[in-house]
Amino acid sequence: MKRTRVEELDAELQPMSKPAAKKIKPQNSTHDPEWTPRAAPLDFLSESPWELPTTNNQISNCLSLFSSFLEFKRKHGSDLEKGLYVQMNAHDLAARLIKKRALHFPNASDFTVLRDKRVIPNAHQDWLRVGKDEEGVIHLKDYLSYDEMMLSSLIGSSGPTFFINTGARNNAATIDESMPHQKRGIVVGLVGTRFHATGQIDHPICGLGHNKKSADAQDPRLTKIFRDFFDPDSTSEGVKVYDAGCFQQTIDKSVYKGRIRISMETALLEADRRAAAEGGKAHLFLAGLGLGVWRELPQQLPWYFEEVAACLERWDLKHVNVLELGWDHCRSAVKDKLVATGAEHGIQVMVSSKRDACAELSSNDLLVTVWAWDSNSLPGNEWWSGCLTSSDDPAAACCSTIAELHNPYGNPFEHRVKVLQERFREEGPA
Repeated sequence: MKRTRVEELDAELQPMSKPAAKKIKPQNSTHDPEWTPRAAPLDFLSESPWELPTTNNQISNCLSLFSSFLEFKRKHGSDLEKGLYVQMNAHDLAARLIKKRALHFPNASDFTVLRDKRVIPNAHQDWLRVGKDEEGVIHLKDYLSYDEMMLSSLIGSSGPTFFINTGARNNAATIDESMPHQKRGIVVGLVGTRFHATGQIDHPICGLGHNKKSADAQDPRLTKIFRDFFDPDSTSEGVKVYDAGCFQQTIDKSVYKGRIRISMETALLEADRRAAAEGGKAHLFLAGLGLGVWRELPQQLPWYFEEVAACLERWDLKHVNVLELGWDHCRSAVKDKLVATGAEHGIQVMVSSKRDACAELSSNDLLVTVWAWDSNSLPGNEWWSGCLTSSDDPAAACCSTIAELHNPYGNPFEHRVKVLQERFREEGPA
């Protein structure tokens, strides 16, 4: 009798013989501790220095932007940056963006817990100096610079997981059998916009006012590379206005939509791909990326949902059955258009859903759930400091195994980079 996929997974998860231990030493950083691989549920797994079982993740990114970033830094970066990037390719950079993160990096003051467990309560100025010729206590060889954090906000980590509860915001890893939940699914970490660091990350790219001549501000030439990537159809007049430094205290709509589109398309294409691989349909739960404490202006809300609708129009998602949006602040007109757009493409869109992300489904669809990640923390973020209910990051870590399965320090596959758009570009819509 042919086994089901669930039975195959259960068989794979049976204990296997213990591999011979091999001492592995970090090559580049004292922040990457020595560790010894030990027996793991699958033969390709190893155990992290924080003693967490792990499995593979995948990274989705935009390789052309990464290549432009590397070319720019080799020409115009600091001496430290030129030395780091001299032989690096786009895939190497993507792997670095997953690995060289802090444990805990949660708020506007950049409260930080480094991988060596050092705590820096107000680390913003320290992060601004990373990659500069005169660094502070945080070094580019060990951690990401602010410019790299912008790139890392565009990639995602995805993989299968078991769930132990419904994934409620305050679940705190509590097992409650009275609340039915999905046993297995796919979990994807993606990042929304972050505007709290003036002159850094999304702030200058989306057009918010700042002093372009400040030594701490993002290089305007690099900002333009990002803007041109997010909004390739921008008018020449718009470019002139940008080059002159004429900013308004508002967000550039087209650039914002282009930025958030990367995360949305990654979620939709990944759900479609995972369901296709299983021979079924996906139920995608999409968190409000950047719409909570990181939201800067109310205009982001309608633009966000308009771009979701545009993505549904753009892609032929044959394997997505339900799109559930776990955010309850959406105007009726925008909501109605989004639901109608989904229906036109055979997708049931649920807006303002009150269902917990991992609650049991009434269908046999594959659950693909997206959690709101950060661009400079390991999966779980506040979870690493024992704050289990403070945000979507620890909530996701508490209900699933992302802190283990997506942990690059026990994960031998951080170089598995996949450009999800390639399949659609090569094959085209069916």
